[in-house]
Amino acid sequence: MKEVTKELTVPTFVIPTPERRRSKRLSPNHLLELVTRLCIFKAERWGRRARFYERHRDYFPRLSSGRFVNRCRELEASYRALAEVMFLIPTEDRLIPIRSVTLSKL
Repeated sequence: MKEVTKELTVPTFVIPTPERRRSKRLSPNHLLELVTRLCIFKAERWGRRARFYERHRDYFPRLSSGRFVNRCRELEASYRALAEVMFLIPTEDRLIPIRSVTLSKL
């Protein structure tokens, strides 16, 4: 049998990349904004869930008449209040990153 070898030619492209990429840390203000948006998202989600079960009372009589819808409303209000509090924190009082100090053994 003949041995057939196929040479595979793969073009190589040189893409310049920086020597080291520094990991970008998010600023505390950015992190606080993300948490605020997450709280608003959660509040809207709980509100939608409560409206869904209220709208479809015929299909979900136990959930719509029980404590579940009230709890959804409470969670919606809590998340909205948390988002408002976080949004109103002054810039000076917001969390700042600190370096951890390690203690060496004596």
